[in-house]
Amino acid sequence: MKKDNIIKLIVSVIIILLIAYLSVFGLNIGNRNIIKSAKSIKTGLDISGGVTIVYQAQSDSNSTISEEDLKKSETVIRKRLEIKNIYDYIVRSDATTGQISVEIPANINDTTQDPLTAVDGLDKTAKIEFRDPDGNVILSGDDIVSAKYSDDPVDSTGMPSPHVVLTFSSEGQTKFAEATERLVGQVISIYLDSDAITEPVVNSKIDSNTAIITMGSGTYSEKKAEAEEYAMLIDSGTLPFSLNVINKEYIGPYIGQKALEVSIYAGIVALIAVCIIMICVYRLPGVVSSLSLIAYVAIILLIMSTTGISLTLPGIAGLILSVGMAVDANVIIFERLKEELIQKTAPKKAFDRSFKNAMAAIIDGNITTFTVGLLLYIFGIGPVKGFGIILAIGVLVSLLTAVVITKFILKQFLSLSSNHSFLFGIRKEEN
Repeated sequence: MKKDNIIKLIVSVIIILLIAYLSVFGLNIGNRNIIKSAKSIKTGLDISGGVTIVYQAQSDSNSTISEEDLKKSETVIRKRLEIKNIYDYIVRSDATTGQISVEIPANINDTTQDPLTAVDGLDKTAKIEFRDPDGNVILSGDDIVSAKYSDDPVDSTGMPSPHVVLTFSSEGQTKFAEATERLVGQVISIYLDSDAITEPVVNSKIDSNTAIITMGSGTYSEKKAEAEEYAMLIDSGTLPFSLNVINKEYIGPYIGQKALEVSIYAGIVALIAVCIIMICVYRLPGVVSSLSLIAYVAIILLIMSTTGISLTLPGIAGLILSVGMAVDANVIIFERLKEELIQKTAPKKAFDRSFKNAMAAIIDGNITTFTVGLLLYIFGIGPVKGFGIILAIGVLVSLLTAVVITKFILKQFLSLSSNHSFLFGIRKEEN
């Protein structure tokens, strides 16, 4: 039995160390980047600087640009940025001049791509229309609830095919069903602004709340990029007027790269200090806690490098706060375990009771913090939203490491140990 525990323990430690290695250095096979390294994590305006773009609102009818329309445009631009996983941004409008300024981080996709190229499409009106052969509008953007990218197969070949899945409102579904019934054997053209992006032939009546927009010719990567852009533009809504770029310029970091280096150094020192304190106070459980914290940091790095969420100084604060939540959960579990062992409870029963009794406090604390992070993400703007999403992710990962990883490894150690008093941090006067 102990042999099985030793094997499980060794495998667990190897997996944690492997995840930690991959999170820091990534994984490349040939020319393919399978797992991104920690260096590929994007940084925000306050750390790496970025660019500022100034748009001039231009009404097609030469009417006055209202403040309400400017605010609507701000909302659309923000949504388009967030669809691109850019949360560290600043969007301002000026009703006097009819201008909108946008500030975005320099490395929004990777360390080499020009951010001015990466945000193409922010200024597109994105007016979508379904037209019959006579040019009459059948459906418009008001009839579409959402637009999502997909590469599921759309024909009998079974090969991935980049396309956009549109979801209609109930009124849009009715209009689409009526139009397809009337136009069997004819073409329905789908326009985005003034460009026809696809012209499918109607084979039969389609009474569904969804439709797809397939891409034209090109390589898979080209069609994927095109479909993702269409989905982003349609899903973010239509601008009430056209925008003309009147100025583009690079801006320096508010804080600087040095601040990130200092923060990382402080984080590493703090993590080591926490591990040392946990080991000194709780001994063997402290070692388990240290392994869980390493797993926590590794998983967070992998999530951030994979999702492309920008790391800002408020985001770093969110990570530090979630580290505190992870340590707090371990402390609650270990204190419960000590209490059970002091009362001479059998090790296996003490282990089960400690986790069962600690779960209510741990889950309550984590749910409260997660809710705060989620609300900041939903209602916040710019860096506040970034802080909220990182805090929410950090809390979920800390709960995972405390409940799953800590519990599994501690169980293996408990089965191997015979001197529970010393190894589990119980002093003689407590025995």
